[in-house]
Amino acid sequence: MDWDSILLPYKQAADELKSKFDNMSLQLSKLERTSPIFDVEARVKTVPSILAKVQRKKIPMNEIERHMGDIAGIRIICRFVDDIRYMVKAIKARDDMEVIEDRDYVTVMKPSGYRGHHLIINYPVLTALGKKDVMCEIQIRTLAMNMWAVTEHSLRYKYNGVIPQELHRRLIRTADAAYILDTDTNIIKDDIIEAEKSITSREEIVFFITNSIEDLYRVANEDEVAALYRKFVVILDNKDDESLTDFYNEISLIAQAYKIR
Repeated sequence: MDWDSILLPYKQAADELKSKFDNMSLQLSKLERTSPIFDVEARVKTVPSILAKVQRKKIPMNEIERHMGDIAGIRIICRFVDDIRYMVKAIKARDDMEVIEDRDYVTVMKPSGYRGHHLIINYPVLTALGKKDVMCEIQIRTLAMNMWAVTEHSLRYKYNGVIPQELHRRLIRTADAAYILDTDTNIIKDDIIEAEKSITSREEIVFFITNSIEDLYRVANEDEVAALYRKFVVILDNKDDESLTDFYNEISLIAQAYKIR
């Protein structure tokens, strides 16, 4: 079989989908100041991995593309369980891909302890030889789910697919603990996001003031600018956000007067 020719459209699909979800994350960050997407990973199965699954699932060699939906894979990492639901809904609403299988392992975990939401999609790619529909698996997990899955995968590899019973029991307990963490974090999601917005806003204010003072040194009275800088340092040392906002407004007016901002 000409594996390079077979896998090339899957590589194209994985690259395009990663780019689309990266752009989606960027746009949502700009529009909503937070994105449900923490990270996006893409991969295409290796030939040995494909052949191992063919043997395990007894898939005819001439029907690999028809029966194997995870040759191309996208993994979307989210921070909160609600973000998984958001992404599932968003993907189903898109018109550039079609969801053909929906597997919810978040609500009901696998016997192994694994949790995550899997979608199998049909995705059209425009190859040099024309349009080709390829299947791709999209895995959506939280950070905690992903950490558990990576650990379990490493152990399964170490023990050739048969994890010792006591270790398996520990993995189940760890999976339960990870889900409790996800559930508790999801409850206080709004508080976490608001706190992060506040931190981001403070960082932006400090960045603006710092740059403005540097610019003022080039155009204003040096002693006056030095006095402003000392005032700024005191405010930062006192961690007084109200005074920081007032000082930001003061610096903004001075910067406008000197036409540096």
